[in-house]
Amino acid sequence: MELVDRYLQAIKFGLPKNQKQDIIAELSEDLHSQIQDQEGSLGRALKQEEIAAILKKFGPPMQVALRYQPQRYLIGPQVFPMYLFVLKLVWMCFFGPWFVIGVALDIFVAANHSGHYGALTTVLDRFWLAALINVIVVTIVFALIDRYQPDGIWQNWNPLKLPKIRDTNRIPWSSSISELAWYGMISLWWAGAFHFPSIPGLTIQPAPVISRFFFWPILLLVVGHAAIAAVNAFRPWWTRKRAFLRAALDALGLVVVGALLTICFTGGSFVTVNAPQLSMDDILATQKWFAWGWVVMLLLWCEIGYFVGLVQDARRVMGLQPLCPWRGAFGCGSRSHALGRQL
Repeated sequence: MELVDRYLQAIKFGLPKNQKQDIIAELSEDLHSQIQDQEGSLGRALKQEEIAAILKKFGPPMQVALRYQPQRYLIGPQVFPMYLFVLKLVWMCFFGPWFVIGVALDIFVAANHSGHYGALTTVLDRFWLAALINVIVVTIVFALIDRYQPDGIWQNWNPLKLPKIRDTNRIPWSSSISELAWYGMISLWWAGAFHFPSIPGLTIQPAPVISRFFFWPILLLVVGHAAIAAVNAFRPWWTRKRAFLRAALDALGLVVVGALLTICFTGGSFVTVNAPQLSMDDILATQKWFAWGWVVMLLLWCEIGYFVGLVQDARRVMGLQPLCPWRGAFGCGSRSHALGRQL
């Protein structure tokens, strides 16, 4: 009964974490019992609309879930699960990475380049104010919603419009195509097949240490991801073999990016700048600006991304569900499709 499963999925969203499975099992048994009793009395299987009527009588998913939530005060139980979800989402997608990058810059930049890159070590200065304002604004908004929500806001919900159950190991085609295009473009650029538009009189190239020691590892990394994305576009479900291959690429990415960050934090340079009209001091300043203003921030984001991807892919290899099933960038698919198939 897909409609019942969709209804239970919607309820599960707002349940206490440690009791979700037990509560869903109890509700599932109750609902299926009601449906079977009505089918027995009618002598036939119920139609979608009849099942929807039973679910509507049972109550809106959020209200059912709220019966199992502890009582709240500033924000009432009807909107508190959504309030908590919004806070977690904002912190996970924005403030969390900001905090990690700020701490890394404060530790490494301040320790190794004291007095030279002071502007970068102030990344966290604005973090605390922005985070506080975010919590206050979101809390006020949801408190107002809870206080002034119109009567009957939950009465017009329709069970037939519940979201479908997602196949958490299924890979969206759009995600595979976008990854293939991105990694394919980076591969061609890194291999020298084309160049981005340049400024007349100014040439920026990778530093010799980058070209010498990192050319092939980076090329293997981006080509490997492009190849996996190409396979995913035609076989849109995760297998253990593909998850293992991408986990290996994620591990390689962690090592490569970590080595690049080490070079930067120990005083190395990522690029060489050639500009006859600039003095040596201006060239060195440009190299530092390029490295610390752009490359370091990008590498820190990449390091976080590879770490999250490694955790996700390792869980797939072990037959577990990914921790963030909505993430198209790290792929999704179902165990029923994935784990028994081969590339």
